[in-house]
Amino acid sequence: MAGSKPDLTRFAAQPGPAVAVRLGYAGLLPFVFGAAYLGLSAIPGTELPFARTVAYATAVYGAVILSFLGGVRWGIAMAGRQRGMREFAYSVLPSLVGWIAALLPPVVAMAVLAGGFLMQGGGDQRAAAKGSLPLWYAALRRRLSVAVTLSLLVAAAGLLLGGIA
Repeated sequence: MAGSKPDLTRFAAQPGPAVAVRLGYAGLLPFVFGAAYLGLSAIPGTELPFARTVAYATAVYGAVILSFLGGVRWGIAMAGRQRGMREFAYSVLPSLVGWIAALLPPVVAMAVLAGGFLMQGGGDQRAAAKGSLPLWYAALRRRLSVAVTLSLLVAAAGLLLGGIA
């Protein structure tokens, strides 16, 4: 039937390609490391010699990954039946947000990136509900987006509480 929503229930139980899932979780490591290291700066009397470097590295990595997620959406738009302005415009927004964030002080960048990951994650959920993305991808992205957002916020809080920001 034209115009009806696709039946996605048959895809719900599929976990997705193992390599994609493993690489997705491996991509969390720089975020988790940044959060753990910078979170230590919130402990009074703790001196972290590489705090500024780790803060910048975490923010820049976040910008790169957010841009990558926009590229995924660009590819989906190219492969899909709908190739309108809106689909392509939405796919370049993550790169623009990441680029702007990379130019900001790390604590502000991390807050902007956290918002960007939440918005991108929400867009991915809506796209999966419409049938543009596989449900396994949406489920993976939901978990990864939560972990990335929490990591960025912990890292930013560590910078603020440690007086490094």
